[in-house]
Amino acid sequence: MSGENNCSRKKLIVRTSKTLLEQFDRTKIAKSLIKEAELEQEKANQIALEVEEELSGMKLNYLTAPLIREIANVKLLEHGMERERAKYTRLGMPVYDVSNLVGFGSKENANLQYNPETVHKLMADQISKEYALISLLPLHLADAHMAGEIHIHDLDYFIRPFCFSHDIRFFLKNGFKADGVGNHTAVAGPARRPEVAFLHAAKVLAAAQTNCAGGQGFSYFNTFLAPYVAGLDYKKVKQLAQMFIYELSQMYVARGGQVVFSSIDSDMCVPKQFLDVPAVQMGGVVQDSVTYGDYEDEVKNLFNALVDVYYQGDYIGKPFNFPKFEVQTYPEDIRKGHHYEEFMKLSALAAKFGTPYYIVNQPYMPEFACYQCCAFLMPLDKSKTDEDVVNGTIRGGGLQVVTINLPQIAYIANGDDTKFFEILDDRMKKAKDVLLLKRDIVKRNLKNNLLPFMNQPINEAGEHYLEVDKQSFIIGILGMNEMTKAHTGKELHESEDAWKFALTVMKHMKDRVAEYRDETSLNFSLARTPAESCSHRLPQIDMRKFKDKVVFNGTKDSAYYTNSFHVRPSADVPLWRRLTMEGSFHPLTDGGAMSHVFLSESNPTTEGIYELTKKITTKTAIQYYSYTKDLSVCTQCDFTAGGLLHKCPNCGSDKIDWWSRITGYYQNVSGWNKGKLAELSQRRRYGTAGEGNGVSAEVREKLGKMGG
Repeated sequence: MSGENNCSRKKLIVRTSKTLLEQFDRTKIAKSLIKEAELEQEKANQIALEVEEELSGMKLNYLTAPLIREIANVKLLEHGMERERAKYTRLGMPVYDVSNLVGFGSKENANLQYNPETVHKLMADQISKEYALISLLPLHLADAHMAGEIHIHDLDYFIRPFCFSHDIRFFLKNGFKADGVGNHTAVAGPARRPEVAFLHAAKVLAAAQTNCAGGQGFSYFNTFLAPYVAGLDYKKVKQLAQMFIYELSQMYVARGGQVVFSSIDSDMCVPKQFLDVPAVQMGGVVQDSVTYGDYEDEVKNLFNALVDVYYQGDYIGKPFNFPKFEVQTYPEDIRKGHHYEEFMKLSALAAKFGTPYYIVNQPYMPEFACYQCCAFLMPLDKSKTDEDVVNGTIRGGGLQVVTINLPQIAYIANGDDTKFFEILDDRMKKAKDVLLLKRDIVKRNLKNNLLPFMNQPINEAGEHYLEVDKQSFIIGILGMNEMTKAHTGKELHESEDAWKFALTVMKHMKDRVAEYRDETSLNFSLARTPAESCSHRLPQIDMRKFKDKVVFNGTKDSAYYTNSFHVRPSADVPLWRRLTMEGSFHPLTDGGAMSHVFLSESNPTTEGIYELTKKITTKTAIQYYSYTKDLSVCTQCDFTAGGLLHKCPNCGSDKIDWWSRITGYYQNVSGWNKGKLAELSQRRRYGTAGEGNGVSAEVREKLGKMGG
C-alpha cells in the first residue's frame, strides 16, 4: 500500500505522550482505538490505515501523539462515529492559552495569587473541566452549562464534594490523620495540650480541602475548644487564638498556592443544645458529669480572644482574610441587652475592618446550623442524630452547587408568565439531574477510596466521615433583579408588582426544591449564589444570543448580573429599604442567603455599628449579613486606612493596594474579574445612619483601567 510504503520510507519518529521517541506504527493506533473508543478490530484497522494515508501526504519532519490523535478523531467523525470520537478525544490547552497563563495569569478566582503553583493549578483545572463536560456529564447537561442556562460550579472539581462543616470534637477524641488513613503521614493521638488541640484544628481544615472543592470550617468552634483553655489566663488564651488564626492565614499550601478557604462559627455563650452534653476534655477524655455548660466562662474568654486578635490584625496591621469569622447571634439576646460587651467589641471590629459575619438565628432557622464557604447555610439538623450530638460527629456540607440563570429565562419567555415557569421548571430539573449525577460520582469515588480523608470511619457501624446522602444539594439563584426588569419592565426596587413577581418566582423555586426533597429523601436546598465568576460569565453568554434584550450592569465588556435576589448594587435607595426588600427573600432560601452593608464611612463609630446591628437583627428577616468596609493598604509603609484612597494618609505614597469583600470573603481587588470590578465601582455605600453615596469619579476610572 502506498501509505504504508511512504511512512515506512520516511521512518517518521513519533514524540509520544509518554515523553518517548518511537518509530511510527499504525497498529498502535488500532490498538488504542479498540481500547479507548471500543471499536471492533476491523473498523479500528480501517481508521488506522486512513490515518497513515493522511500522514503520508504531509511534509513532516516529526510526528506528535496529539497530531495523530487529532487526525484519528477527524476520521472517526467522517465515519459518523461521534460517540466514539468523544471517548477518544484528547484533553488539554492550546499553547497560546498556556503562554498567557504563564505570562499574565488569570482573574477567574480572586483568591489565587499569580505564581507557578497557580499556573500549574489552572492548567490542571482546564483538563478537569473538559473531562467533566465531555466524559462525566451527559450531552444535554453539558450543553445547558455551555449555553448559560445553568452554571455548574467548580467543574474543575466535579469528582469531589464541595464545602464541609466539621466537628472538632471527633478529632479531639480520636486524634488526627492528615491523609485519613495514616499511611502517608504521621499519626497523632488525641491532643493532651492546648497548643496541640489548636494546631490540630488548623490542620483538619487544610487536610479536608485536599478532598473537597470548597470552603472548610468548624461549627461551635470556641464552645468545643473551651475545655482546652480551662485554667489559662487571658493572655495565654489570646496567644492560642492568635496562633490558630495565623496558621490558617499563613498555611500557603492549598491547591494552586493559596491559603485554605476556612471559616469558624463562634458563640458568645454555650448554645442551649450543648449545655448538658458531656464535654471532650484534654486527651480525648469524656465524663458524663462534666458538660459544656460547665465552661461558660471559657467560651466567653475564647470568643473575646478571637475578636481581639482579629481587631489587632497581622504584624503590619492588615486584617486577616481567613479564617472567616462568623458569629452566632440571637435577636432575643440583643433585644434584651445580653452580651453587650461582646457585641460592642464585635462592632468595633466591624467598624475597623468589616471582619465579622453575623449569623442571625431567626425563628425560621434550624436549631443546628452553620454557615460555610462564601455564604452557604448547612442545616446540620438534616445530617445529625442524637448520637452525633453526644459523640462529636455533627457534620455536614454542600455536595455541589448549580445556579439557575434567571435573566435568560425572562428573555425567552418574553413576558409570558406561563412560558416563564415552564422554562424555569426545565432548568431546575436540569440542575437536579446534575446534582444527582454528582451524588453518584462522589459515592463511587468514596468506594474507590479516592477521598481518603472524607472516607475515614467514625464508628463501628461503618459510617464514614462524609455521608453523601446527608449533604446539601444546592440550587443557586442569580440575577433576580435583571430577570424582573426583563420580564416586568421594572427592577425590584422600582415597582411593588416587580418585587412581588420576584417573590412568586422564589416561592415557586422553593416549592420545587421541596418536591425534590420528597421525591429523593435528599436535602435539596435553595441558596443565594456567591457568583464570583458566573455573575460575569452568564451575561457574556446571553449577549451573544439575545443581543439588546439583555439587561445587565456595567459596560458590555464588564457586564454582570446582580447577585441572587439583591437590589441592584448602584440603586439609589435608602439602606433600610434595601435591607427590608432583600430580607423578604431570606426565609425562602433554606440553603443560605447573604446581604451586604457597604460602608461609606472611613471610620464608622462602634456605637453606630452596634445600633445598626441591633436594628437589622431584631427588625428584619435577614439571616446572614456583613458590613463591608473598603480598605487601602500602603505597600510603602504598610499603613491600612478605610476607604478607596489614592494616597497613603500616613506617608503620602501612591503605592496603594485596595481591598474589599468580593462575595463572601475579603481580597485584594487587583485579582478581581471585570464584572466584579464594575460592581465594586457601582456599589452604593452607606453610613451607619443610613445615608448613601457612591465612589468618586477618580476611583471609578482607576477601577475601569484595572478591568481593562
